[in-house]
Amino acid sequence: MNDIITTILVSLGTGFTGVFSGWFFGRKRQSIENIDMALETWQKVVDSLERRVGILLEKVDALTLENERLKNEVNNLRDELLASNKKDKKIEQLERKIIRYERLLADNGIEY
Repeated sequence: MNDIITTILVSLGTGFTGVFSGWFFGRKRQSIENIDMALETWQKVVDSLERRVGILLEKVDALTLENERLKNEVNNLRDELLASNKKDKKIEQLERKIIRYERLLADNGIEY
């Protein structure tokens, strides 16, 4: 009878030891797999962000060039406007001179 109880206890002890070690080492492996999956996910996120940053940097460069072009265009238009204003002032001065000379000629009875 003792042999049967000993056999049952040894079998149960061996079974529990096997289950425990399987659970213990399986848990470690599962943790490592979870860490690997997290690493892969993190790497995908980093790669995605790098692509986005690259695209945004290209857009920034394009917008910087466009901004410079527009600044130059504004400066050119400002210079044209100033030149046009100077021409308008000169035209006004000449028109006043013409009006003054026409009066002078009319006052002295000279036809032109």
